[in-house]
Amino acid sequence: MSDYVAEHSHIPPNSRHFLNDIMMRLVADEDQVVLSDDSRDYRGADLLALVARLAHMLASRGIGFGDRVALIAPTTGEAIAARYAAMCLGACTVFCPDAGSVDRLALFLRRIDADAALVFPDTAAAADAAAGITQTFGIGHVRTLPDLLAQSSSHAEARPPTLESADSDECVLVATGGTTGVSKASVRTVAQYTRLVALGPTPGRRQLICTPLAYIAQTLVDTVLMGGGHVVLRKHFDPAHILQTIEDEKITHLALVEPLLVDLLDSPAFPSYNLSTLSAISHVGADCAPTLRRRLLRRAGRPILVNPYGASEFGVISMLAGPDYSLDNPAHLGTAGTPLPLARVQIRDANGSACTAGDEGMICVQTPALASAYTVEPETSGFADDGWFCTGDIGVLDADGYLHVRGRQADRRTINEKGVFPVDIQDALCGHPDVRYAVALPDPHADNAFGAAIALHPGATATHTDLATHLERIAPALADTTLAITTAIPVTEQGKPDRRALPAIIWPKI
Repeated sequence: MSDYVAEHSHIPPNSRHFLNDIMMRLVADEDQVVLSDDSRDYRGADLLALVARLAHMLASRGIGFGDRVALIAPTTGEAIAARYAAMCLGACTVFCPDAGSVDRLALFLRRIDADAALVFPDTAAAADAAAGITQTFGIGHVRTLPDLLAQSSSHAEARPPTLESADSDECVLVATGGTTGVSKASVRTVAQYTRLVALGPTPGRRQLICTPLAYIAQTLVDTVLMGGGHVVLRKHFDPAHILQTIEDEKITHLALVEPLLVDLLDSPAFPSYNLSTLSAISHVGADCAPTLRRRLLRRAGRPILVNPYGASEFGVISMLAGPDYSLDNPAHLGTAGTPLPLARVQIRDANGSACTAGDEGMICVQTPALASAYTVEPETSGFADDGWFCTGDIGVLDADGYLHVRGRQADRRTINEKGVFPVDIQDALCGHPDVRYAVALPDPHADNAFGAAIALHPGATATHTDLATHLERIAPALADTTLAITTAIPVTEQGKPDRRALPAIIWPKI
């Protein structure tokens, strides 16, 4: 153990690759279980050995410094080890989104200009998306692909190679959610990504990951392993299975997107599990209406919810948590909390000037963890030459410093000379006792109008007329909203509301 740590000691801390810190943590915890998935537990020594063997196999196939390695991966320990193995060789890695859509995945791979792709048995159906990439390997048995996992079993490397890199070297591509189109990928250097995940010690933290690794999940894995915590991986989100895992594994932290949070807390089995170890459920990825937050807090039975506001391009820049996120502070339930210490947040008007407190404008952010750019820049990327990022979200900083996120600028509509966003419709609808969840979208067929898909509680009897009457009473200006009652809100692979599928539910005959 001391020899391995000594190999890294000459690397200045301010230029140390985050992965070297993770490797040293695994050495320190070589006899402790640090990672678990659906199949097995990994002690620090087990994970190190797997990373070392896979790094040997990738190096033998010519993978090295400067290559971009795409992982079409499930949420497993082998996927984490394969990513770390590629990084040990100086490659830049990306967990791919859209594994369920070959066409969308193939376009993503072209956009990132991948040099190699790693496919797993669970994602074998998506292997055709990587057909244009010469260096494509299986991590496990995948049709005609070379199985690097099987080939690595004959190698006895116990330690991965020491990685020396410059702060400015390309390190990680992080996919965007792709809610309204094909995902983009933001580029981070070693220094930028290390700042994103190096959030301090996490001893005693038992983090459950049950969403795809392409998004925030990968950063949570890195943060918790680097800090000395334990990561538990589950390939799929199923409320009953996740509740059982929380109880059995004594989970302390869980991160979900909003629709999955609703499914978890509304599960009929929720009250029957011992969830006393759980200290925080973070929810991201949608505009949570204050009325929904109040209901979920009552369902949870204690102030356990956390709402970070951020994105793959810039990380988390504000957070609503603790006493602020409780039934005792209803005034704050419509906010994303206050900006974090290292984040700079400005609300800017249409001319780019800073707004005064209470005025609505574009949310612009600057953080040490801000990405450099996208691999393929859209017409308006948000990255500015002055080091700021324009998020595309409209918001307000109130006089007390709380950030109110109103929604995407593209979703804003003017009704009765006021700016209205989908969250306004969702908040009104979720105030009806029969409404379990609602998602609103701008009406593509009418100016300054919206539509909403609504899921009711099991056994609820509210009709379309009842909900329309409720909306007219609560928010008369929104009475023209097209309403559609559905048994379930469609979601993306990440668990976000699926904006591509929702219009056919809300406006089926148009």
